[in-house]
Amino acid sequence: MTAVAAAVRAAGEGADGILYSPSRRRVWSLVDPDSFRGLRDLALDRGPADSGTLYGTEAAPSVVRARVLAARRIVVVRDPAGQPLDTTAQEETKRQVLATHVDECGTRTVRGARVSVYARPGRC
Repeated sequence: MTAVAAAVRAAGEGADGILYSPSRRRVWSLVDPDSFRGLRDLALDRGPADSGTLYGTEAAPSVVRARVLAARRIVVVRDPAGQPLDTTAQEETKRQVLATHVDECGTRTVRGARVSVYARPGRC
């Protein structure tokens, strides 16, 4: 988890949002919260403390979509390639919006995770 935090810290420069895909990967931010500071969690509706859950609860898909489309640069923290994809409406929305509305600027693979940066088209 420290490798993930370091990768987010490096990728987060100039980014204004973060997505965890799947949402349970939000737990990676617990080890070093400072590495995630300044990055708005674009899918979060209620944090862990407010929701009484480990990962928090996510906003409706339409809210997630609107937030992603409004962001300039986004850090996306994902499972390694080849893992099964979660099929919740929020996860499907994240994948669809990232695939069709923003450009992937780069991805770094670190111990059990992928940390990617996405930006509006032509802004990588």
